[in-house]
Amino acid sequence: MNKRRIAWIVVLVIYASLVFAISSMTMSGGRPLLRFQGGDKILHFLEFGLFYLLSWKAFRRQRFMAAFLLTAFYAGSDEFHQIFVLTREASILDWLADIAGATCAAGGIALLLRTGLPAFLHRRILAGDKNNEEGSE
Repeated sequence: MNKRRIAWIVVLVIYASLVFAISSMTMSGGRPLLRFQGGDKILHFLEFGLFYLLSWKAFRRQRFMAAFLLTAFYAGSDEFHQIFVLTREASILDWLADIAGATCAAGGIALLLRTGLPAFLHRRILAGDKNNEEGSE
């Protein structure tokens, strides 16, 4: 495994740890961070959209499906974990918002790969991956 892939895995583990730490905290006064209808779903969507992107960068083979399955599993485990945290609760709707974020991230990546990226993004995002596939693992 090359250094770049290991670096993405480390970033993913750090992010997953941060998600776990934040979901372990009790909410101040039991109120959500975004105090409007559906605000927490937006946070879930963004949080696990980013989790998917990091997972996608960390995987080499079958990356779309592997990143999606990892994201769905971790999001589900995060909801289960919240059963045991004071002022938190597990919610299937939160999990669905997590899955929606991952789905949109996957769709965005697929769209960019099909339509092409501007040259500077192509060099930064994809060229490194092509070099990694040719290099040793």
